[in-house]
Amino acid sequence: MDLVYQIKKNKWFFGIYFLIVSCFLKFLKLFVKPDDHLILFVSYGGRYFNDSPKCIYDAMLSDDRFKHYKLVWAFVRPEQYSLKTSVININSFSYLITALKARCWVTNSAIERGLDFKGKNTFYLYTTHTSFPKTIEKSSIPYLYTIKPKYDCVCSQSEKESEVLISSGLDKSCIILSGYPKNDILCNYSESKRVSLRNKFGYNKDKIVILYAPTFRDEHFGSMKSPVDFKKWEKILGDKYVVLFRAHPVVANETVIDSSTGFVYDVSDYPNNIDLMIVSDILISDYSGIFFEYAVQRKPMFCYAYDFEEYIKNRELNCNVREVLPGGYMDENELLQTIKEGQFEKYQVLWENFRKDYVSEYGHATEICLNKIYDEIN
Repeated sequence: MDLVYQIKKNKWFFGIYFLIVSCFLKFLKLFVKPDDHLILFVSYGGRYFNDSPKCIYDAMLSDDRFKHYKLVWAFVRPEQYSLKTSVININSFSYLITALKARCWVTNSAIERGLDFKGKNTFYLYTTHTSFPKTIEKSSIPYLYTIKPKYDCVCSQSEKESEVLISSGLDKSCIILSGYPKNDILCNYSESKRVSLRNKFGYNKDKIVILYAPTFRDEHFGSMKSPVDFKKWEKILGDKYVVLFRAHPVVANETVIDSSTGFVYDVSDYPNNIDLMIVSDILISDYSGIFFEYAVQRKPMFCYAYDFEEYIKNRELNCNVREVLPGGYMDENELLQTIKEGQFEKYQVLWENFRKDYVSEYGHATEICLNKIYDEIN
């Protein structure tokens, strides 16, 4: 159990950390001069260089409107990244100073490191990293979530998601129906791009690739055993199928998958899950927000809610994926047999209705976000 986890879960540790450092930064802000041409990027708390912040960053590099701006990425391990622009350690004092100076923050998770601070002149764009079918864990420590986020702009991809965001305490005026920048790629890739990626992974066109991406269970935070028997999957599905197992980032380092048979591969460390969605033919998940991304591709999706009753003891569902997607009431054998038979026509209405209700906006989010940022910071 690391120090960050202890601080998050211990009421007294977190309270001391929050009060002392937040007050210090608010005092420090009085002496930090804002930089009107500094933009700070963070993805998943500094763990990755990916997702919607990267899409916005890449677009800025080729947009003349931003050629005079200093773009800075914050990482847990900045030495691993060699970018055209600056990188910084997210766990350093320099990071906090940079955040106070920045004219714009772009993130899919959080910038504040659990603290309460924001620069004097900062425009805060929160792309989110997905729609959430689930709420915060009921047993989570409430004081972690009592501070109203100071977002100036939040991306949403449907009216239903906007309602969830408003119910969580966000002001309606800060929400834009743009979709997610990272989903633009899922809407616009070519077949040659897909073939190229499949060749990169070593899968020919005859292989049916299943992406299995379960979320983590809160009681197993920091570790997670595979919830399925992949030997059984291989026996039922046969050699025409390949499974890509994608663990949630918070448990990816602790999940061990046996890839020796060539049927299942652990792709939890692969840096870009967009590639995995493009490569795959079918998605299996449970209560993960990946459904709300994968849906724009119009590929088959199945909900494998093997522990539904147990799961909802600690969580409430904003979207009952068990009801709105096929597979929710199937056991493991039924699910695998359904996939093997491949008769998916009867599920098309469910998938289409899900997309209409929860993923109504997509395809141009990066452009919308860039225009919003430029208009606001100028």
